Amino acid sequence: MLPKTLVKTVLRATGFAIYRIPRAASEQQAGYSYSQAHPNATLAPWLSDAEFMAAFETAKHNTLVDIYRMYELWSLVRETAKVGGDIVEIGVWRGGSGVMMAKKETLLGGSGTIYLCDTFEGVVKAGTEDSDYRGGEHRDTDTSIVEDLASSLGVKNTKTLVGIFPDQTGAQLQSERIRLLHIDVDVYQSARDCVDFVLPRMPSGGVIVFDDYGFVGCDGVTRCVDELRARDDLTYVHNINGHALLIKR
Repeated sequence: MLPKTLVKTVLRATGFAIYRIPRAASEQQAGYSYSQAHPNATLAPWLSDAEFMAAFETAKHNTLVDIYRMYELWSLVRETAKVGGDIVEIGVWRGGSGVMMAKKETLLGGSGTIYLCDTFEGVVKAGTEDSDYRGGEHRDTDTSIVEDLASSLGVKNTKTLVGIFPDQTGAQLQSERIRLLHIDVDVYQSARDCVDFVLPRMPSGGVIVFDDYGFVGCDGVTRCVDELRARDDLTYVHNINGHALLIKR
């Protein structure tokens, strides 16, 4: 194991993580500009959402997703409930965000299944479109870690698909109506394949969330979204928290 990978693994085991930030006040990489964003907004609805805060306290050590992006996912479970259908997450790692979405669906009394799709062997399909990823990153996980978190939060509405999505596990996705798709795969080709497979099953009003859109080192995902936003059947939103959303028209 490389020294950098070893350090990251040890830190994650103790509830900490290393994030890539621009080397200077601003940085250029792969044709994109990066700088740390510091919005002036002060409304913080997650702080008064007792159910969210309690669940996040349990799940926060199982995710690299910060509280701002996590609350957006939590909220989108509610907002897309009116569309109807199931939820898919691709890139589960230790289950934090996927199980949080499942918890919200449970609290809503919804009938949706939350499909948790991951190789559990690290990032796949890294290629020439990706500046930093080489493949195999984030392999420090196991299905039992996800199952334990689901049990801790009293969640029973998840289904875990182990393998490369959609190549190996797409056939196991039984749902024909996906209302919310969370893509956290870090690289271009994997993100594109996920969209191409799921989008035909997404009704009008369905939402695709790209976790990695706004982060240096994940320019492959940024490029993927920027290509897809040209489609007439999708509306694009860039959230300053780093998410990109594509909403099916």
